Amino acid sequence: MNMKKLKIPLQVFSLALIGCMLCACQSDNALSQTTQPEKSPQQILEEQPIDDTHDAFLVDTGGELGTLLVTAELAMENKDKFGTRDITFFVWNPVDIKQPIQTFSEEFMMGVAPEFHDVVDANFDGFQDFGYLFHAGNQPNHWHYWLWNEEQAQFIYYAPLVEISQPVFDVESQIVTGWARSSAVSGTHTFYRWVDGELILVREIEHDFTEMIVVRDLIDGQMVEVYREEWDGEKDENDVLDELHKWNDLDYHGETTVEN
Repeated sequence: MNMKKLKIPLQVFSLALIGCMLCACQSDNALSQTTQPEKSPQQILEEQPIDDTHDAFLVDTGGELGTLLVTAELAMENKDKFGTRDITFFVWNPVDIKQPIQTFSEEFMMGVAPEFHDVVDANFDGFQDFGYLFHAGNQPNHWHYWLWNEEQAQFIYYAPLVEISQPVFDVESQIVTGWARSSAVSGTHTFYRWVDGELILVREIEHDFTEMIVVRDLIDGQMVEVYREEWDGEKDENDVLDELHKWNDLDYHGETTVEN
């Protein structure tokens, strides 16, 4: 056999084989890139700094964008003698983390911490919202809240909620309650309903275990006193608690008496 005649075909064959191998490697790399799973929102959350000036948490909006990442950054400078500082919030879509889809700031008298954020459906519309602790005293504590607007695909700040001390959102009853302690034996319970997108105070119970219970209801657009009980000296604490429990039910309007 004439080896000179086979020399060129063998070289061509070798080059073709190398080319096929290179193509196969490139195809494998491309395949591995396309099949590499994206990071989950939880994985992205775990990569975020959480320290004295940073916080991060997830909000499952329940809308088209699904679960969003919210990061918080505390300003270093105090704004006044009370120690008020800005916290800037960044809202991220974990599907595309290149830049935030929303950025906003608000003044706070507290710092940042994981226990300072509250993810909840605050206005009972089926979409999750979030709040952040604005101020806390011996008992009264107030929060800033942002409500998710599905049409705008943004969180919208709702200022009236910051006026409610220790807010609790009961999705089942569709009632927002608040509690502000005045002393060790006295304080005020407040009850709110959402009406046409606005939070409305519908009942207020002021009590002091040593002397009285006063109930006011919303009637014709005004808070009207509908019940008052006063006593001198000691009154059984269980009796006071029983009366408060009755008025905690917004469908209860007192016994049928002359006073009521």
